[in-house]
Amino acid sequence: MLLALALITLTITSCSKDDNETNNDGNYHLKAKIGTKEHTFNEVRARWIDNGNFLEITGRTSNNEWLSITVMNEAARVPVGKYTLDDDTPFSILSTYHFMEGSAQKNFTASRQTVWGDAFELEISKMSSAHVEGKFSGVLVIGSGLTTLETITVENGSFNAPIKD
Repeated sequence: MLLALALITLTITSCSKDDNETNNDGNYHLKAKIGTKEHTFNEVRARWIDNGNFLEITGRTSNNEWLSITVMNEAARVPVGKYTLDDDTPFSILSTYHFMEGSAQKNFTASRQTVWGDAFELEISKMSSAHVEGKFSGVLVIGSGLTTLETITVENGSFNAPIKD
Protein backbone atom coordinates (compact mmCIF):
# COMPACT_ATOMS: atom_id res chain seq x y z
CA MET A 1 0.00 0.00 0.00
CA LEU A 2 2.82 2.39 0.93
CA LEU A 3 4.67 1.62 -2.30
CA ALA A 4 1.52 2.24 -4.37
CA LEU A 5 0.97 5.59 -2.63
CA ALA A 6 4.61 6.55 -3.20
CA LEU A 7 4.35 5.59 -6.89
CA ILE A 8 1.26 7.74 -7.42
CA THR A 9 2.71 10.71 -5.51
CA LEU A 10 6.06 10.56 -7.29
CA THR A 11 4.51 10.16 -10.72
CA ILE A 12 2.23 13.16 -10.22
CA THR A 13 4.90 15.41 -8.71
CA SER A 14 7.62 14.41 -11.16
CA CYS A 15 5.42 15.38 -14.10
CA SER A 16 5.09 19.00 -13.03
CA LYS A 17 7.28 21.48 -14.87
CA ASP A 18 8.88 24.55 -13.42
CA ASP A 19 11.13 26.51 -15.79
CA ASN A 20 13.37 27.45 -12.85
CA GLU A 21 14.27 23.78 -12.40
CA THR A 22 15.47 23.22 -15.96
CA ASN A 23 19.19 22.62 -15.97
CA ASN A 24 21.44 21.53 -18.78
CA ASP A 25 24.61 23.55 -18.38
CA GLY A 26 26.83 20.83 -19.87
CA ASN A 27 27.98 19.36 -16.57
CA TYR A 28 24.62 17.96 -15.53
CA HIS A 29 23.17 15.04 -17.47
CA LEU A 30 20.88 12.02 -17.40
CA LYS A 31 21.41 9.61 -20.25
CA ALA A 32 20.91 5.96 -21.09
CA LYS A 33 20.30 3.52 -23.90
CA ILE A 34 16.61 2.67 -23.59
CA GLY A 35 15.53 -0.13 -25.89
CA THR A 36 17.57 0.40 -29.06
CA LYS A 37 17.87 4.20 -28.78
CA GLU A 38 20.32 6.46 -26.93
CA HIS A 39 18.49 9.07 -24.85
CA THR A 40 19.86 12.30 -23.43
CA PHE A 41 17.40 14.01 -21.12
CA ASN A 42 17.75 17.78 -21.47
CA GLU A 43 15.98 18.72 -18.24
CA VAL A 44 17.63 17.09 -15.24
CA ARG A 45 17.09 17.49 -11.52
CA ALA A 46 17.19 15.64 -8.24
CA ARG A 47 15.27 16.45 -5.09
CA TRP A 48 14.86 15.25 -1.54
CA ILE A 49 11.38 14.13 -0.51
CA ASP A 50 10.19 13.25 3.00
CA ASN A 51 13.13 14.96 4.78
CA GLY A 52 15.72 13.10 2.70
CA ASN A 53 14.30 9.61 3.12
CA PHE A 54 13.41 9.62 -0.60
CA LEU A 55 15.81 10.82 -3.32
CA GLU A 56 14.20 11.38 -6.73
CA ILE A 57 16.27 11.88 -9.90
CA THR A 58 14.33 12.89 -13.02
CA GLY A 59 14.94 13.86 -16.60
CA ARG A 60 12.76 14.97 -19.51
CA THR A 61 13.55 15.11 -23.22
CA SER A 62 12.37 17.72 -25.68
CA ASN A 63 10.03 14.99 -27.02
CA ASN A 64 8.36 14.88 -23.58
CA GLU A 65 9.81 11.52 -22.54
CA TRP A 66 10.39 11.15 -18.78
CA LEU A 67 12.78 8.97 -16.79
CA SER A 68 12.56 8.94 -13.01
CA ILE A 69 14.58 6.99 -10.43
CA THR A 70 13.61 7.16 -6.76
CA VAL A 71 15.36 5.55 -3.79
CA MET A 72 13.14 5.32 -0.72
CA ASN A 73 13.49 4.48 2.97
CA GLU A 74 11.02 5.11 5.76
CA ALA A 75 13.60 5.69 8.52
CA ALA A 76 16.94 6.85 7.10
CA ARG A 77 18.37 9.39 4.67
CA VAL A 78 19.50 7.94 1.32
CA PRO A 79 23.34 7.63 1.30
CA VAL A 80 25.95 6.98 -1.40
CA GLY A 81 25.84 3.28 -2.26
CA LYS A 82 24.63 0.48 -4.52
CA TYR A 83 20.96 -0.48 -4.66
CA THR A 84 19.00 -3.22 -6.44
CA LEU A 85 15.29 -3.92 -6.54
CA ASP A 86 15.14 -6.96 -4.31
CA ASP A 87 18.22 -6.67 -2.10
CA ASP A 88 18.14 -7.13 1.68
CA THR A 89 18.45 -3.43 2.48
CA PRO A 90 15.61 -1.27 3.82
CA PHE A 91 15.94 0.91 0.69
CA SER A 92 13.42 0.46 -2.13
CA ILE A 93 13.80 1.63 -5.73
CA LEU A 94 11.10 2.85 -8.06
CA SER A 95 12.07 3.61 -11.65
CA THR A 96 9.68 4.84 -14.33
CA TYR A 97 9.95 5.68 -18.01
CA HIS A 98 7.04 7.43 -19.78
CA PHE A 99 6.55 8.37 -23.42
CA MET A 100 3.82 8.85 -25.99
CA GLU A 101 3.31 6.30 -28.75
CA GLY A 102 0.79 7.80 -31.13
CA SER A 103 -2.03 9.00 -28.89
CA ALA A 104 -1.30 6.49 -26.09
CA GLN A 105 1.01 7.07 -23.14
CA LYS A 106 3.30 4.15 -22.31
CA ASN A 107 4.39 3.77 -18.67
CA PHE A 108 7.19 1.32 -17.90
CA THR A 109 8.20 0.69 -14.27
CA ALA A 110 10.50 -1.32 -12.06
CA SER A 111 9.79 -1.62 -8.34
CA ARG A 112 10.44 -3.93 -5.43
CA GLN A 113 8.51 -7.18 -4.91
CA THR A 114 6.59 -7.43 -8.17
CA VAL A 115 5.70 -10.64 -10.03
CA TRP A 116 6.95 -9.25 -13.35
CA GLY A 117 10.42 -9.64 -14.83
CA ASP A 118 11.59 -6.18 -13.81
CA ALA A 119 15.11 -5.47 -12.56
CA PHE A 120 17.03 -2.34 -11.66
CA GLU A 121 20.49 -1.51 -10.35
CA LEU A 122 21.50 1.94 -9.15
CA GLU A 123 24.85 3.15 -7.90
CA ILE A 124 25.08 6.57 -6.29
CA SER A 125 28.81 7.27 -6.45
CA LYS A 126 28.98 10.92 -5.30
CA MET A 127 26.61 13.17 -3.43
CA SER A 128 26.82 16.65 -1.95
CA SER A 129 24.25 19.20 -0.90
CA ALA A 130 24.31 20.55 -4.48
CA HIS A 131 24.39 17.48 -6.75
CA VAL A 132 24.26 13.68 -7.04
CA GLU A 133 26.14 11.40 -9.48
CA GLY A 134 25.90 7.76 -10.42
CA LYS A 135 24.98 5.07 -12.90
CA PHE A 136 22.08 2.68 -13.48
CA SER A 137 20.66 -0.12 -15.63
CA GLY A 138 17.66 -2.40 -15.62
CA VAL A 139 14.56 -3.85 -17.20
CA LEU A 140 11.34 -1.86 -16.88
CA VAL A 141 7.94 -3.42 -17.56
CA ILE A 142 4.34 -2.75 -18.35
CA GLY A 143 2.35 -5.32 -16.40
CA SER A 144 -1.24 -6.21 -15.72
CA GLY A 145 -2.24 -8.58 -12.95
CA LEU A 146 0.27 -11.45 -13.06
CA THR A 147 1.16 -10.82 -16.71
CA THR A 148 4.15 -8.93 -18.12
CA LEU A 149 2.79 -7.15 -21.19
CA GLU A 150 5.95 -5.44 -22.42
CA THR A 151 9.56 -4.90 -21.30
CA ILE A 152 12.21 -2.34 -22.17
CA THR A 153 15.92 -2.57 -21.34
CA VAL A 154 17.81 0.38 -19.85
CA GLU A 155 21.60 0.17 -20.33
CA ASN A 156 24.67 2.31 -19.65
CA GLY A 157 22.69 4.89 -17.70
CA SER A 158 24.52 7.73 -16.00
CA PHE A 159 23.55 10.92 -14.23
CA ASN A 160 24.94 14.05 -12.62
CA ALA A 161 21.97 16.02 -11.39
CA PRO A 162 21.59 19.24 -9.40
CA ILE A 163 19.69 18.75 -6.15
CA LYS A 164 16.79 21.17 -5.74
CA ASP A 165 14.39 21.32 -2.81
